[in-house]
Amino acid sequence: MRFAILFGVALIALAMASRADAQAARTVWDLPIGEHATLLPTETFIDFACGTNGGPPSALIADWSEFRRCRAEAPTGFYEVYFRYDDEAEMRARARFFDAATTIIDRSTAAYDVPVIVSALFDGDGFLVGYRIVSDPRVEVAVRELGSALAGSLRARYGEERFVCMDLPASEGETPYQGVFVKRQCIRQGAGNDLTLLLEARHLRKRGQVAAQAQEGPTEGQFESSTYFQAVLARPILDKERRLAALPERSITDREALVERAKNCPACDLRDANLKRANLAGAKLAGADLTGANLHGAILAGADLTGAKLERANLNRADVKRAKLAGAVLVGAMLFETRFDAADFTGARLDRALAGRVQMIGANLTDASLVQIDLRAGRLNNANFTRADLSGSRFDDAQLTRSVLAGARLIEVSGWRAGMVGVDLRQADARGADLFGANLRDADLSGADFSYARLTTAILSAAKVVGTKFTQAQLPAGFRPN
Repeated sequence: MRFAILFGVALIALAMASRADAQAARTVWDLPIGEHATLLPTETFIDFACGTNGGPPSALIADWSEFRRCRAEAPTGFYEVYFRYDDEAEMRARARFFDAATTIIDRSTAAYDVPVIVSALFDGDGFLVGYRIVSDPRVEVAVRELGSALAGSLRARYGEERFVCMDLPASEGETPYQGVFVKRQCIRQGAGNDLTLLLEARHLRKRGQVAAQAQEGPTEGQFESSTYFQAVLARPILDKERRLAALPERSITDREALVERAKNCPACDLRDANLKRANLAGAKLAGADLTGANLHGAILAGADLTGAKLERANLNRADVKRAKLAGAVLVGAMLFETRFDAADFTGARLDRALAGRVQMIGANLTDASLVQIDLRAGRLNNANFTRADLSGSRFDDAQLTRSVLAGARLIEVSGWRAGMVGVDLRQADARGADLFGANLRDADLSGADFSYARLTTAILSAAKVVGTKFTQAQLPAGFRPN
């Protein structure tokens, strides 16, 4: 019941975020066929790369205009550019409503609730002549099963009765999956602006993907349920020469100027600045005021943010590895899936930050304040939390293997099922902590205070408990402190 409620709340949150961002969000259907690459919108599209015929990305590129860095397809001569839809709204919702026990499919790039791989097709002169939409096979099994269902939604979108369809014969070894065999190809000529549409659906097991094997038992995930859709312009681009000659010269945008300024801007006023996905690696921003700034997906690896103000800033999915954040203030910041490996947070304040799935491997958080921070499902191995204050924090399902929490305040924390093997908790104040099911094997709890703590089903084998207080604590069955 708890899982169902949380899952429902999370989905509602994602839906609300999507509606709130509906006017700004764009999809592959908003790309105007026949437009030149340099004039296509880029604001709400991300992760541009060379495409692989509807498959995963290959070489990264900056945007549509770099299509020529990709290899032309044979025999069409098209250049395929892979891209994704902007995920900021979804990540904000996940940060606010995250639950470590709930899995939510990444829906930022999807069609009719089916995760997809999308790509744009350009001719040799850079004009958009088509696009591809392919069900994403990289998702979990239960979602991948829906891949073939996408074909029905696409046929309905473009007029189901106007497609000419044929069932293709099964190849050697192909068999039904879950009692259903689909191998169908549909074509429609003259759709929309003279588009030729190709739609293929598969729902089957290939040769070797048998339902059960003698030694291993039933197979899991060995099937194909997919949709491949392609729309290509069936007529030539008109007035090519004139339009190419009229293309405006490239000029520096206001955003590009802002990003350039932020690369060397100590003590600058950058409150509410839009630095989303900016490359600020090694930036000099000591003492800068970035309160409320949007740094979603930004690269800040090795940046100097010593003493910087980052209250309520959005750093979801940012790369902040090896950055200097000593004395920085990140109160109420969004740090969902942010990478802080080997970063220095000495004396920093991260109270009430939303840091689900954060990665802080080897980070230094000595004397930091992390009161009521959300660290659920975080990767915090080998981190140094010496004397840090984590009172009221949540790190359920987090991994803290070999981390140092000596002298730390862990009053009334929640660390359900946390991996704390070999953790140094000497002299820590963990009164009222809820470590239900946590793995504290080989941990050093010497001199720590676990009074009133809940350690039910926790693993305490080989843990050092010299001078440890367990006053009225709930201990694992059979555990007898010295």
